Amino acid sequence: MGPRAQDFRNFGIVAGSDSPLYARVCEAIVGSPELLKLAASSSEPQANLLLAAIHAELLRDGDDELAAYYPTAGGDRAPDDGLRPALERFCERRRARLESTLATRYTQTNETSRCSALLPAFASVADGRPLAQIEIGASAGLNGLWDHYAYDYDGRAAGEADSPLRLACELIGPNVPPLDPPPVVWRAGIDRSPVDLRDEDDVRWLRACLWPDQAARHARLEAALQVAREHGPVEVRRGDALELLPGVIDAAPADALVCVFHTATLIYFGEEKVAELRRLLAERDVVWIGGEAPSVLAGEDIGPTPHFVMTAGRGGELRQVGHMGHHGGWLEWF
Repeated sequence: MGPRAQDFRNFGIVAGSDSPLYARVCEAIVGSPELLKLAASSSEPQANLLLAAIHAELLRDGDDELAAYYPTAGGDRAPDDGLRPALERFCERRRARLESTLATRYTQTNETSRCSALLPAFASVADGRPLAQIEIGASAGLNGLWDHYAYDYDGRAAGEADSPLRLACELIGPNVPPLDPPPVVWRAGIDRSPVDLRDEDDVRWLRACLWPDQAARHARLEAALQVAREHGPVEVRRGDALELLPGVIDAAPADALVCVFHTATLIYFGEEKVAELRRLLAERDVVWIGGEAPSVLAGEDIGPTPHFVMTAGRGGELRQVGHMGHHGGWLEWF
């Protein structure tokens, strides 16, 4: 099995518990030389991009037999043996558009449920100063509006009670996380290809990056878009994070606690760029918060339950503060 086939097999295993559709789509891609050849033209090594490109095409124009399997395109057919041939025919018919998307787009997932872990992390580093936050891999900046969402931690409320977006988080284990974060007085983001919420194609791409059989995630996105319209989008600067970050840090208010944060971002960096980020932050008086796959910052295997490790620290050094569901939803606070 080639490396790209293994990428899709691994993704299908992780997705299996949450998305029966994507588990079967990945299985179909693994068994199809033509689909693997298409995937090889992707600008990213991860499986997400081809899956999102296919989904985006169906959201743009769902007049195809494949749409029967995609709830977001009006389908209600369970994955079966007809999925693979329908997928192959679809990708052949729309190959030119898919190749264009794979060459020009990047995975953009503002999974706002992860904010349930970010809020306690921000609270854990509070030092009495207001927060100036900088998100790496900000996409549309929706997670940068975390303080405008409502939260329910097993009956413990936090955030803005009247927010259109309400996030429920199950607490695992005996510890209750801190839920009183500092106020945000300045916010910015950096992304190599930021999403413009005024652009219909960009917003469709945000929807396409969500898994099509997870209605709750799509509902959260729509609520977060409403919050962004009410409170104004976060300014997200286009470019390489390591090149732009020093200047963005310098632009933050001098009397604020500057915090650089990210979730599900560094997997796209590679080890050398992660090490460079660590060196950069070690030279700055800033807080660093990361929610990433276990292998990225904590050196752990992912284990049988897909999860992210929450880390926080200063001076380029991080300590583990918790585990969370890879799409949010639960938090184990250390």
